[in-house]
Amino acid sequence: MAKLIYALIILLLVLATPAMGKPSCETVSKRLAPCLSYIQGRYHSIKPSGRCCRGLIDISNMMKNRGDYSTVCKCIKKALLHTNYDPKRFQTGSQQCNTGYTLPPVGHTTTC
Repeated sequence: MAKLIYALIILLLVLATPAMGKPSCETVSKRLAPCLSYIQGRYHSIKPSGRCCRGLIDISNMMKNRGDYSTVCKCIKKALLHTNYDPKRFQTGSQQCNTGYTLPPVGHTTTC
């Protein structure tokens, strides 16, 4: 029984480790990709797609940690550097997707 408990503890630690690390710009870009047409205003629906919502929920969870907020914000700006988009759509999309944390409107001039 003790071996089983130790095995479960080790498994939980291994699974929890990636969540404790700093988010990478690659991860942020991947989560943002399904939302590109939505934030550019090209998406023909009022609400973001399901894939976009899952990405916004992940990004929202990354930004909840104040230390990671700046990192994620900078990654969003970097990923969208040469893209014309409406920064307010981050906020609107996160509200429509019920992310639990409303994303700020991250634009090219946002101070992270």
